[in-house]
Amino acid sequence: MRTVLQTVAIVVLGGILCGCRTSYQEAVAARQDVMFGTGQIALDRATAMANSTVNKKLGNFELARLKMLRGDFAGSSATFGPQLDALFDETNEGPVLKKGQIAGNILAGTLADDRAIPYELPAFELLFGLQYQAVNSLALGQHDNARVYLRRATAVQEQLKEEYGSEPEADAQPQDDEKAAANAQNASTASTQITERLAPVADMVRASYENSLAWYLMGLFLSKENDESNASIAYREAGRICPDILPLCAAPAGGQDVIVVYEENLIDMREPIKIPLPFGGTLWSVDFPVYSAPPYPPSPIAVEVGGAQAATCVPVVNVQALAYRDLKDRVPGIATRNVTRAAVKIAAQQVANHIDTGNGIANLAIMLGVLAYNITSTVINEADTRAWQTVPEHVHLGRLALPAGKDRLTVRNARTGRACEVAVPPGGGTKLVWITDVRGFATVTVLTVGANGAPTWSRITSLLNP
Repeated sequence: MRTVLQTVAIVVLGGILCGCRTSYQEAVAARQDVMFGTGQIALDRATAMANSTVNKKLGNFELARLKMLRGDFAGSSATFGPQLDALFDETNEGPVLKKGQIAGNILAGTLADDRAIPYELPAFELLFGLQYQAVNSLALGQHDNARVYLRRATAVQEQLKEEYGSEPEADAQPQDDEKAAANAQNASTASTQITERLAPVADMVRASYENSLAWYLMGLFLSKENDESNASIAYREAGRICPDILPLCAAPAGGQDVIVVYEENLIDMREPIKIPLPFGGTLWSVDFPVYSAPPYPPSPIAVEVGGAQAATCVPVVNVQALAYRDLKDRVPGIATRNVTRAAVKIAAQQVANHIDTGNGIANLAIMLGVLAYNITSTVINEADTRAWQTVPEHVHLGRLALPAGKDRLTVRNARTGRACEVAVPPGGGTKLVWITDVRGFATVTVLTVGANGAPTWSRITSLLNP
C-alpha cells in the first residue's frame, strides 16, 4: 500500500507543478499579442519563464528577442549573452558546445508530463540565438563580438554534424518483459503516427542544425577582414546547405553594397493532441505535441529601387522545416516517456483496485483516489508544446548595388502585396538591412558591417510599441 500511496503522491505533486507552468493557451495569447498587440503580454510571459527553473533558457531567449524587436539592442544583448556563453567551452581549437545543451532524446522523465523537464534549446533555436546576438553586437558597434557569435554558430553546426551526421541516435526501447515489450510497441505506434504527420515538411531539410545564413554571415565578416581563404570555406558551407545562396557571396559592382535579410511570418505553434493507445484491455489517452499546419512555401520577395526591380531575395532558411525536423527526431523519446507514464498510472490503478488493507473503507478510498487522479490527470496534463515563438517561418536573402545618388529601396512581398520602404544611411561598408515582417507589422534595422566603433544602426520602424 505504501508504494501505491507514494506513487500517487509523486504523481499528484507533479500534476500540480505542471499546472503552474506555461500552458498552450497562454502561449497562444502571447503570440497574438506579438502579432496584433503591444507586446506587453508576451513580455510578461517571457519574464515569468525566465525567472522559472524549467523554462529559464526559453524565457530568456524569448525575452531577448522581444527586446530586440523593440530596438533595445543593449538589453537584448545583455539577456542573450549569459545564456549563450554558458552553453560553450572555449578551447584552443575554438568554441565547443557543452554536452547535453541541445534538446534531444531525453530518457529521464517525470510522472507528471514533459513540461516538468527543463527546457533545452533545439539546435535551430540555438543557432538563431547566436545569429541574433551577432546582430545585437553589430547594432552596438561591437564588430569583434559579432564575429565571435557567428563563429560559435558555425562551430555548433560543425560539431553536431560530426557527432550525429544527418540522423540523431534513437532512444533505446525497453524489452525486458512482456509488459515492457507492449509499452515499447505502444510507443512505436504513437511515434509512427506523429512522425508521419510531420514528414512532409520535416523531410525538406537534412538536419535541424543546418543554417546557411549563419555560414553566409561568417563568410561576409571574414571577407571584410580580407581573409578570403576562410571566407570561401564559409561561403562553400552555406552553398552546401542552400545552393541558391552562392550567387550572393560576391559583392556587386556599381554602387553601395546592400544585403537584405527578410524574416517572414512567425514559426508555427506546436499544438497538444491526445492519442488513444491500448493498455491491458483499455484505452488510455497519451499527450503529444505536433505541428499541424500544412507546408508554407516562402513568398516571392523583391527589392526595388526607384520603382524598378533591382534584386530578388531567395529563401535561405526554411525554419518551418527545421522545427518540424527537430520534433520528428525527438518524437521516439517523447513517445517512450509518455507511454511509460501511462503504464505506471494504469499499474497503480490495478494495484489499488486489488489492495486489501483489512479495512473496506480504506480500500475503497485508495481505489477511488487513484481513479480520481488518473481521470483528472488526463484533463490537466498536456503535451510539451514549448518552443521559441518569435523566430520566423522563412528567412530570405538578397544582395544589390544601390546606385550612386539613391538612398532608398523598397522590399516587397509579392504574395501579400505588402511593401516596406527603407532609408539606407550614407557611408562606406556593406549595409545590412534586416527586416522582420509579421503579418503586416515590421521591424527594420539597417546595420553597417565594418570595424569596431560607434553604433552603426538606423532603426526605421518597430514591431512592438516601445
